[in-house]
Amino acid sequence: MRPFIKILCVVMISFIGGMPCAGACTSLRVKTTDGMVFYARTMEGETPFDSTVSVIPKGTEYRGILPDGTQEGLRWVTKYGMVGMNTFGLPAISDGMNDAGLAAGNLMFPGFAGYQTFDPAQSSRTIAQFEVVTWILSNFATVAEVKAGITSIRVSKGLVAKVGDLALHYTVHDSKGNSLVIEYVGGELKVYDNPIGVMTNSPPFDWQQINLRNYVNMSATNAKPLTVEGLKASGFGQGSGMLGLPGDYTPPSRFVRMVALVESSLPVTGTEEGLNLAMTIINNIDIPIGSVRDASGKEVAYDRTQWAAVSDLARQRFYFRTYNNKDWRMVDVTKALAVAKGITTIPVEMPAVYRDVTTEAKESGPLPAAYYPSGKP
Repeated sequence: MRPFIKILCVVMISFIGGMPCAGACTSLRVKTTDGMVFYARTMEGETPFDSTVSVIPKGTEYRGILPDGTQEGLRWVTKYGMVGMNTFGLPAISDGMNDAGLAAGNLMFPGFAGYQTFDPAQSSRTIAQFEVVTWILSNFATVAEVKAGITSIRVSKGLVAKVGDLALHYTVHDSKGNSLVIEYVGGELKVYDNPIGVMTNSPPFDWQQINLRNYVNMSATNAKPLTVEGLKASGFGQGSGMLGLPGDYTPPSRFVRMVALVESSLPVTGTEEGLNLAMTIINNIDIPIGSVRDASGKEVAYDRTQWAAVSDLARQRFYFRTYNNKDWRMVDVTKALAVAKGITTIPVEMPAVYRDVTTEAKESGPLPAAYYPSGKP
């Protein structure tokens, strides 16, 4: 058995206290015709998270953090190994997967997150809101297990004075394609099955589902021409069936846009096709710096997509790209955990490499005769 590794959560708290607000996270799930499952998401924020990929082996010991910042909450030892993105290189996973094929992530939930009131008598089963994903991935293999187990813990707002309003809700996906949304609203736990597999931010998930009714007219098929008083009007080009699909970066608009793209995409078969589809769809949410601004403070804050990730739950692979390097890179979860003697990290910020293919030009030969209407020149 690997030796237990105690996590210095007090140190983690001091860093998370400066954690920027990530207000535009988006997640989705893709399923192939042969049962492969892929989970993709983006992480947005105003200032750098300095994320790295954490590799956390089975047998690592964690201690839950209470609202006063002490490590006197729930104590647990990881049942499964985990790989995923962290914040500031610290051992709390923001988004990732475990070696049982379960993926989970936290997304910002501003204005609505309301965690359970801290009860000192329940401190031994209490964790902070930013520990939920780590707890889920280290303990469960399926969505059904998460649904049954989430009621066994209490989630309270960790160290309010330093963390600030770190409002989160959670998305969970397993290798069978089951999806779950977990939210804490008004001090109550809310758990939703998520058949469409999409999640963004506020308002709560039940409202997001109801809002889809505003878009029942959407179709991937182009709209038919309309004749008015003998005047025939047709669309200007392709895509008229999706006319009105929201393209802004607000959470409700991103939710509708991702549902439309996931549901309208043609079915694919195989791991490579499924991976490509997940990456293609999540690439539709990529915020360039300057396009989303907040001028409510002394200085203007600029949101941007700091990183995106895709979890291949069948092959146990974790893919990621960053704002400065759009090339997808991969961590083999099984291999990474097999050699990890303790918690290790993998850097994600590395220079983009643009392959120079200039010298690979080849003679294409003469053009076909069909290119010359009058015959060959």
